[in-house]
Amino acid sequence: MAALLGTLRHFSIRLRMQGAIALVLLLFVLVGVTGLLGGRQMLELNQEFMGHSVAEAQHVSDLRHTLGTLRQHEKNMVIDYEDGVKVLAHREAWHKATEKLKAGFTAMLEGEEDEDNPLARDAIKSIDAYVQASTPVLNQVQNGGYDSTRVVDKMLSRAKEHVHAIEKNVAAINQIVVAEAANTQAAFKQAAQRLVLIFSGTLALVVVLVVPLTLAKSRSITQPISQARDVATAIAQGDLTQRVDVSGKDEVASLMQALEDMRVSLSSVVGQVRLASDSIGVSSGEVAAGNIDLSQRTEQTASNLQ
Repeated sequence: MAALLGTLRHFSIRLRMQGAIALVLLLFVLVGVTGLLGGRQMLELNQEFMGHSVAEAQHVSDLRHTLGTLRQHEKNMVIDYEDGVKVLAHREAWHKATEKLKAGFTAMLEGEEDEDNPLARDAIKSIDAYVQASTPVLNQVQNGGYDSTRVVDKMLSRAKEHVHAIEKNVAAINQIVVAEAANTQAAFKQAAQRLVLIFSGTLALVVVLVVPLTLAKSRSITQPISQARDVATAIAQGDLTQRVDVSGKDEVASLMQALEDMRVSLSSVVGQVRLASDSIGVSSGEVAAGNIDLSQRTEQTASNLQ
């Protein structure tokens, strides 16, 4: 502490105050930059979660719904195989469902390449194969070429194998999406914990730097001022023996030097006054002795005359 105080005394009080302000501003900037970078990282993770994981989860949900609709239209064509008009209506709805399903998988291919893209491409191929395998059978159904639902269902069994493959791909994509969401949430949690640790460390650094330096700066000002007060009080009481400790190059050091010069000057004046007083005392004694001797001689002369 003494070494720190001595070092601080080599700088002016104004410069020390300006340095303290600069240090506080620097620490504020450090805290702000830390918060900005941490918040930016968390924002990116949140955008990734909302823009990718949630979007893909919605895609999977839409795919499942469309796949269910597709299977329902297929089932309706089998059920209504004797009514060509109904079969045609179901087939049109079925065709729209296949196009929507294919568009859903195509949408998942947009953006950066990720783990579920190969599954989406394979599902698109399965859709094309399903449509290709189903078309001849559906043409026969629409033209009344089958005499029972069992026959129709059996003829569509090969096409349905492609649908089962699509369902497996959807299930696999869903597992990937769930895993990606879990990883993003874990990364978000880690980023939040890291941000808390960084903020805590930054605040600890602020406390470690600001508090001791502030106390040291305060003491570097108040301690010499207290010494100056004690010296001034002693001088006021007539004690000129106390020497002033002049150290440092700040404003307080200039004040202490002025007090020391005043003390030395007053000591010199008092010394001169004392010498003059002693000289006056000696001279007064000599005059008094001369007066006594003169008086004695006068009395003796008077006695001789009588």
